Amino acid sequence: DISALDLADGLLTQHGARTSHAAVVARQLGKVCLVGCEAMQIDETRGRMDLAGTSFQEGDLITLDGNAGLIYSGVARVRKLVPEALLARLKLLGEAV
Repeated sequence: DISALDLADGLLTQHGARTSHAAVVARQLGKVCLVGCEAMQIDETRGRMDLAGTSFQEGDLITLDGNAGLIYSGVARVRKLVPEALLARLKLLGEAV
């Protein structure tokens, strides 16, 4: 459902592939999407998901790492890396022009 995906920060699916409709729409909306997480067990009636020995209730926060395909419990701290070597090289190139 596109309206639900629009409200979400990301998408985690039990089935599917990177070319599935949900994954394509998520990418078009700029959302992180992890698909095919078959180890995930969902209990819709209880609003619960079990994954790798951890249970999550509806409303719990998780962090999806779209680059590594990893799932973290809670909000992961993120560190912004500054490409120092690249910036120094660009500065040198700019001075050479």
